[in-house]
Amino acid sequence: MNSIQFLIATVISVYSFILILRVWFQLARVDFYNPLSQALVKATQPVVAPLSRFAPTVKGVNIAALLACLILGWVKFPLLNFFGTIAGASLFEYAVIGVLSVVHSIGEAIFYVLLVGAILSWFNRAAGQTQYLLYQLSEPVLRPIRKILPNTGMIDFSPMVVVFILYLLNRVLYDIFGGLWAVAAF
Repeated sequence: MNSIQFLIATVISVYSFILILRVWFQLARVDFYNPLSQALVKATQPVVAPLSRFAPTVKGVNIAALLACLILGWVKFPLLNFFGTIAGASLFEYAVIGVLSVVHSIGEAIFYVLLVGAILSWFNRAAGQTQYLLYQLSEPVLRPIRKILPNTGMIDFSPMVVVFILYLLNRVLYDIFGGLWAVAAF
């Protein structure tokens, strides 16, 4: 991978991550006036606004932001192929790579929200605005696991279980899709 490919892959991955966070913030009903919510909206509005004419929000899911993330997934591999020597793919494979890149971005978002929440819980005992935001985001993911796990007192094992499930899903998707999953996660 050359420098231009690395730059393109990084920019597209980060922007896809931001689009997924926007969708997740809306689903979790995070306070719209939170500074991070405002930053996400401002960063994604130029791309999401034109698409929202064709893809409205349905039941709290911002379809336009998901569509933008899907389009970025479709465009990422041909751009990388254009600027370097990556093997080409068929149109069907490009479509699958786009969908898989959205799935990968969702998994990354869940992982990083849980990671940041865990790290902040070690160092900051006072409930702040950031911790409340991370709680709002992670609680819908962790709640089903907490219902299954026994209460262990002070240590919450549910984030570790979710991360283990994410790693397992990553491995299963690699086993199913092989190189396409590797390209989508690239």
